[in-house]
Amino acid sequence: MIPIAENNKSGNLQNNYVKEQSHITKIVIISLLVLLLAAIVVIVWLINKNNDKSVSEAQDSIQKTESVQSEDEGLVVPERPEMIDVTAYEKLKLKADTKDQSVRFENPLQNNCWMVITLSLEDGTELWKSDELQPGQVVRSITLNQTLAAGEYKNAVIKYQHWTYDDEKLPLNGAETLVTLTVGQ
Repeated sequence: MIPIAENNKSGNLQNNYVKEQSHITKIVIISLLVLLLAAIVVIVWLINKNNDKSVSEAQDSIQKTESVQSEDEGLVVPERPEMIDVTAYEKLKLKADTKDQSVRFENPLQNNCWMVITLSLEDGTELWKSDELQPGQVVRSITLNQTLAAGEYKNAVIKYQHWTYDDEKLPLNGAETLVTLTVGQ
């Protein structure tokens, strides 16, 4: 009987050793997972901190504007009465022998004014005139008053007229830019 008891005692010691090793392995794995999770949290925090700093720096470099709720159409429009943005084109491509054209004219959202855009030839012939455009409104297709033959029309004029974005619609400064119309098939 003694040898059996010794075998049992030896087996129990071995089982206890295996259980203790298993327990230690679990503790090490859990500790490593906690450290990994902490590292991930720190990395995400650092990335967000840097992004917030970059966004903050970018916002500081942009002209500060204050938005107000417009009574017309409920649009939110920045208050910038001192600045009006217009798009100047060097060339504008149009299709020959058709009045329907695909273009892109807009009253940028940051403008706090109504805008009317007129496209004319160098001799003053009006090719197209927009309706009043609200801030943020884009015109993507137009119908010319006449067709144009294929060719290049230098010194055409894009005229921008502006009015206050309120019920009074007081006139503001305007702008004219020269553009070359490239008319092709």
